[in-house]
Parts: sequence; C-alpha cells; structure tokens
Amino acid sequence: MDVATFEDLIDRLGEDLSRWPDDQRLGAAQLLASSAEARTLFEEASAVRRALAAPPVRAPKGLADRIVTAAANLRQKPASGPASADDQPDDAQAPDQSAQQGKVLPALLLALCLLPALTPPALMLGEAYLPISLSL
Repeated sequence: MDVATFEDLIDRLGEDLSRWPDDQRLGAAQLLASSAEARTLFEEASAVRRALAAPPVRAPKGLADRIVTAAANLRQKPASGPASADDQPDDAQAPDQSAQQGKVLPALLLALCLLPALTPPALMLGEAYLPISLSL
C-alpha cells in the first residue's frame, strides 16, 4: 500500500483500522510501521475525530443577556461634559459621520449573507451556458 491509497482509505473509512477490510488493514499496518508520512496522516485523522467527538463548547448562562445589556448601557451613557480640543484626536469626526459609518458594516454583512440567495441557479451550478430565463 502507498501513502496516497492510505490517505484515501482514511478519508473514506476513517482512522479506526479495525473497521477496514482485512486485506486493507494489513497493508495499512505495515505502512504505518514504515512511513512517517502515513503516521502523520493517521495522527491528524485521529485528532480530527477526537475534536469532533468532544462535547460542544457552551457559553455561560446569561452571556447573551449581559452582552445586550452592556451594549444598551454604552448607547445610553451621556457624554461627560464638553470635550476640549486637546482631548480629541486630530482625526475626530462629527457625530453624524460616525453614526453613518456605524451602519456600513451591518449593511455589508447583510449583503454578503443575501448574495448567494440572489445568484441565479445556473451560475451556482457552473452551468453558465443556460440562458438566464431558464435558470430562474
């Protein structure tokens, strides 16, 4: 057995050699004994399997509520007196400009989420030769 075949079998059958067909298992064991590259592939596949089998990571209870509350408190905080010219950086902007800039990122994220839904199916399937009217 060569490393390419071994990698293909790991991809298809997993890293648990006991689940492999008998004739493939013997060749895989011999390759593992003689090839550092095969051992690396085997160890990587085992690490992926362990990571997928691990329990999911959960956020602490109430984390989302605390984030929303903190964000609401940031918006409600009044400015603490007039700021002097020395306190502001040289590139300070007017409040209405910063409010407009705060809307750009959510709009871009929304556009990226909706873009695949707006793509005609013919383009998504790589069938560019279909007329647009047939793909709708």
